[in-house]
Amino acid sequence: MKRVLSFAAMLAVAAGSVWFAGGQRTALAAGNTPAIAIDFQNTAPRKVEDATQSAVERDYTAAWQAMTHALEQNRPEMLNANFIGTASDKLGETIQQQKKAGLHRRYTDLGHKVQAIFYSSEGSAIELRDTAHLRIEVLDGDKVVQSEDATVQYVALMTAAENSWKVRVLQEVPSL
Repeated sequence: MKRVLSFAAMLAVAAGSVWFAGGQRTALAAGNTPAIAIDFQNTAPRKVEDATQSAVERDYTAAWQAMTHALEQNRPEMLNANFIGTASDKLGETIQQQKKAGLHRRYTDLGHKVQAIFYSSEGSAIELRDTAHLRIEVLDGDKVVQSEDATVQYVALMTAAENSWKVRVLQEVPSL
């Protein structure tokens, strides 16, 4: 049976619009490595140390890769190394809704412009603002049923873990 859905309906079903506030779609990078570079120049209330800058950039990039693979393969366990809290819970719900609908998504990362805006005084949390340029494809099996290029803006909260930084919150916002 051929599925015929509007793009908005496919995104609502496939994205499980609960992941981000306001029923927004999730957007994830695909391909080998997302093009992510973070500007740490204007963080407050303190500056971010060089080693921490490298770790945050490495771990935020890894989180996008994990989300991509988890959504494309509908495998929530692929999130465990990079996500905790709300981000992990909501993304897991999204994957379950995709599975139920028989769809999956592929995201092609066309680049990010990320700014670190807050770094906690004790060094345990960092807030990022990310403008992501993405190609979003909704697939039914191997067949692309919808494709869109989009610029999506996010606020991310990462927290320090044992030996890495993990995404605790990732929320789409209307404008940065």
